[in-house]
Amino acid sequence: MITRRLFLSACIAGLPTMKVVPAMAKAGQPAVLNSALQIDAPPYAYLDKNVMAMRGVLIDLLNILDDPRIGSFLHRGYPWARAQSMVAAGAADVFCCQATDERHSYAYFAPTPIAVYASRRLFFSKDNPNAGAISMARSIEDLYGFTTVDLIGDSRADEIWRSHPNRTLVAETESVISMLRARHADFALADPLTIQFKMRELGYQDTLSSASGSHICGLRPEGIHFGLRKTFPDAQALVEKVDEKIRTTLSSNLRQQVMARYVTKIT
Repeated sequence: MITRRLFLSACIAGLPTMKVVPAMAKAGQPAVLNSALQIDAPPYAYLDKNVMAMRGVLIDLLNILDDPRIGSFLHRGYPWARAQSMVAAGAADVFCCQATDERHSYAYFAPTPIAVYASRRLFFSKDNPNAGAISMARSIEDLYGFTTVDLIGDSRADEIWRSHPNRTLVAETESVISMLRARHADFALADPLTIQFKMRELGYQDTLSSASGSHICGLRPEGIHFGLRKTFPDAQALVEKVDEKIRTTLSSNLRQQVMARYVTKIT
């Protein structure tokens, strides 16, 4: 089984040696922070192929944080494992994700979440003969008899399914959906906003069903935190400024308004 740690190590080892671009082009000018975001995680972050630019909730919220004391953001999208490896290797500055122990080893995180993920649900093909049993499962162990699929680099899924005997890892959300539709995997525990957005984009709205995943991953919201590589100049001080601005600027109402720009497109 491929583990996230092994894949991340391989990604870092495979990156070419790169010089970190200086944070300041000229003395006194605001920094330009290169953000590495997941390229296919709508509505949070995704490549809008109509304009070939990154869009989404996280892009909008990061841009609101743009401040002379902090800097401005240049957004690029990558497969999620690669985005993490780039921050770890110093080839990118910023990412937004859960603050795990592994990620703490190479990045500082703002304590206040910039956003939260939707509660995960179990997704499966409507014509899967195991659909009933999956929806009736009441524990992680109840699902060990069925095959599952996850994104490479999904730390929460790695934590939940570390003992699952038949788990496949793929690089793209579209591949997760394709495997479920083709019944190459029985189920996926995934963010419903992302799955619904991608299903609509692909024209597959009526092919998957879902059931609550709260008995698998709990009811605690998964916070999305601003992370900055530790090798960035004055990284800790900058993260403190970011956290202050998140607390004072990103109100609950503002976050809801930003989310509505994207979620209303998939309801």
